[in-house]
Amino acid sequence: MENMTYEQAVKKLEKTIVKLEKGGLSLEETVELYNEATKLSGYCTAMLDNAKTKISEISAK
Repeated sequence: MENMTYEQAVKKLEKTIVKLEKGGLSLEETVELYNEATKLSGYCTAMLDNAKTKISEISAK
């Protein structure tokens, strides 16, 4: 996940959410996908926070 762009991570997150919403998965598959979605969401949030920090630093100059 570390070398994924923000856009790639969001796209993968969207696909994962669609799979979860569609249903029909075993409990194990659901838990695995939920875990993946949580990690992707955290990754995207961290990237956005990093971008906000950089923008704030640039704006403060």
